[in-house]
Amino acid sequence: MKAIFLSAILIFSNLAQADINTAFLVVRVDIENELAKIDTRDHLEDSLHALHTALFKISQHKEEVFKQALEARQDGVPLTGLTLTRIHSYLKIHLTILERGLALADAAEDIKDSLIDEKAYSLMSLSLLYHYNEYLKDDRLRFLLSRKDESYDLKAKAMKKAYTRITNRKIERKIKKMIKKGQLDEATVAAHVAYEDTWKKARKAFKGDFWKKLSTFVVHHISGGVGNTAGSVKFRKGTMWEDSALQQDIESKLKPMDIITEKTPFILTDRLIPGHFGHNAIWLGTPAELLEMGLWDTDFIKPFQNDILQGFNIIETARDGTHLKKLSEWMNIDEIAIIRRESKMTSAQINEFYAVLMAQHGKTYDFNFDVETTDRLVCSELLYQSYGDVVWPTESYLGRYTISPDNVASIIVQKQTPFKLIFSMERNEELKETFKDSIALAADLGFTHNGIDDQGENILEKETLTCVERIDTQGDKLKTCIKTWLRPVFGGQTLRRFEN
Repeated sequence: MKAIFLSAILIFSNLAQADINTAFLVVRVDIENELAKIDTRDHLEDSLHALHTALFKISQHKEEVFKQALEARQDGVPLTGLTLTRIHSYLKIHLTILERGLALADAAEDIKDSLIDEKAYSLMSLSLLYHYNEYLKDDRLRFLLSRKDESYDLKAKAMKKAYTRITNRKIERKIKKMIKKGQLDEATVAAHVAYEDTWKKARKAFKGDFWKKLSTFVVHHISGGVGNTAGSVKFRKGTMWEDSALQQDIESKLKPMDIITEKTPFILTDRLIPGHFGHNAIWLGTPAELLEMGLWDTDFIKPFQNDILQGFNIIETARDGTHLKKLSEWMNIDEIAIIRRESKMTSAQINEFYAVLMAQHGKTYDFNFDVETTDRLVCSELLYQSYGDVVWPTESYLGRYTISPDNVASIIVQKQTPFKLIFSMERNEELKETFKDSIALAADLGFTHNGIDDQGENILEKETLTCVERIDTQGDKLKTCIKTWLRPVFGGQTLRRFEN
């Protein structure tokens, strides 16, 4: 899995230009050509030039890659799955360039070419200082980018180690000596002067991260203990268990990339999860469907071909991690819903979806329930990452953003949503079956049907209260609350309607 990142780049190598909207292809593939030229002991000047070119190429994309991330932090909203993928893949490429640059500096040092050595450090330190606002300034972004993530072959603290080695006091003193001796060109000198005050800030940036990591560690293990204990408590089997006819019927309805969601009220964890549904997963598709889509022989499907051939057509994140599962094993449930994105996607977008999706395989369970951390997942976070361009409903809880199975399912109630309910069925303990349309399912999710709008869409809203305080003529505070209806709109907006 550690090679998935570079494999994904090669998948899109036939594209002439970078597409910033493509998650894994953040920069042009020809940056690989520059990397191949670095650390050539017989041509150190050429290697130094290639290092300069590679760092320049990636920096050209910095503003656009991090724009949404910085805006989200400023607006107090969670980073989307696509934004998380962009910034992590960008960091991986940047760190790869720096690793080759460090190898070049070591090679130059071995043959006593101190000028090449110091010029390499000059370029690399300048590049890291240039990224201070994106990598280090915001505590949350720094925390996210400092975590291990095998999807991008990122080691824990990899970014911190790069800053520690390349922007330490010793390197800073070396750069200042080179400037005094006139060993750097005017443009490089001007850039270093512009970032002169950033050296110290970069070295101090990581000092406050210990307590954040400690709290994350504690919450993860306490929550994990509770979750694993509750998950082992099961009162019976699901009412749909081992119903081969129902399983065949459901499988005939499923298409690749469908979201399947379920309810298991006979398991204690389901009762602890707020809302109606307790679990989500994604239907990968059959071998024939993946072959027809041109995905079967891609680098991200190949490692799983044997499993898919044996009927492991579902990918899910459960307490034991992210893995493939058979539909027959998944059907130990009392209720199921199938949700499909009906808007057409290009072949590049579909490739990207599966590349990101399969890169999550093997990740452990996120008992912190933090939708922005990508090293661990819960079931709904798997959807969040894979359908990365979707602004999913989330909730703020204990300083983090979470996404529940109900949040995922509620995508069908949004105005102008491209997601549609394909099938929904509940079977109770008396084996009575109830088939639900989108209005009935919306009611289970806490939404009320309030008619049809001008576009012919169902108006599905949640009731709440909007309260304001005002001062009366005697100076007393008065609180007035008005019944309010909230209607979510696909893309992250919410329509607010006050009841007369």
